[in-house]
Amino acid sequence: MSVDVFVLTGFLGSGKTTLLQRLLTHLKQKGGNVVVMMNEMGEEDVDGEQLQGYGFPVKKMLDGCICCSIRGEMTDGLKEIIAHFHPDQILIETTGVADPIEIVDTLTHPELVETLSIKGIVSVVDASRFLELNSRLQSSVALVKTIRNQVKYADLLLLNKIDLTSADTLTKVKSKLEELNPHAPIHSTLHSEVDLDALLSVKRLAERAREEQMQDRANQSRPVQKSIGRFSPMTKLKQTLGIESTPSLYHSIESFSYAFTGPVDPSKFENFLYDLPKNVFRAKGYVLFAGQDDLISFQHTDNQVHLIPFENFGPKMVAVFIGEGLQKEAIIADLEKCYA
Repeated sequence: MSVDVFVLTGFLGSGKTTLLQRLLTHLKQKGGNVVVMMNEMGEEDVDGEQLQGYGFPVKKMLDGCICCSIRGEMTDGLKEIIAHFHPDQILIETTGVADPIEIVDTLTHPELVETLSIKGIVSVVDASRFLELNSRLQSSVALVKTIRNQVKYADLLLLNKIDLTSADTLTKVKSKLEELNPHAPIHSTLHSEVDLDALLSVKRLAERAREEQMQDRANQSRPVQKSIGRFSPMTKLKQTLGIESTPSLYHSIESFSYAFTGPVDPSKFENFLYDLPKNVFRAKGYVLFAGQDDLISFQHTDNQVHLIPFENFGPKMVAVFIGEGLQKEAIIADLEKCYA
């Protein structure tokens, strides 16, 4: 049985720790086996001290971001948590500069992908500072990208600190959030106060999109092309004939894993990785090359491929793919052509 994971993200000082405290109070009343992971950029633990007394184990990761410099520590920490506490749920509060894409990448380590289930990414937005942080004139390009990704890839948005914002500014912030992520529910909050049962029932946007697509197909005998102006004539023809489905307009990071059944041809597999479509943000895992004794640890990022011999045969031979609007069946079909 997999462990449910909830990710709390949002820029520094937006109200993530306050939300986490509310969640822990709520979960303590309901009962359950919960573990908290907290990440802070500095060497000193500040927010973690606020979580004493809730009765839940807290794993602290300091002096680095879980999406980059201490990614390996997070993987090891999750393994330790699962082995020692056997939790039903894990709540992860990220550092304020964490990018959700990198967080999902960390949570889908090949050795954890079958154990963890990401239930939702909840992003807390500081209404009083969002427009300033989102401005390329006032923030660095890297910061703006992170701020926007924290909104774009959230499954639920908390627009917090609305008491510190004028009505006109609040309208502008909401408009920008809806532009970046038109499908995530937005809850306007004071001090991160929200319906916590609704938050814990959050559903991934990719999952919602798949359900709606299935419902659409059930309600119509033939596919309907709704966005003709956006695609090439060949794409439009394929969609009209039902050969190719209309891409989902949802922005959501999704992932899936594939278990290898035998060794692959090294050349074919490397070409497969280089030929992955742009909407595959990450591919990683362990594979066995035909004629070799050691496993190969592979990583694909931004069309860069790294293949490293891995002597430990402990990990399963598995591939994990992370991206947006993934065509799972097509990727697997191409992958299976690589078998030796």
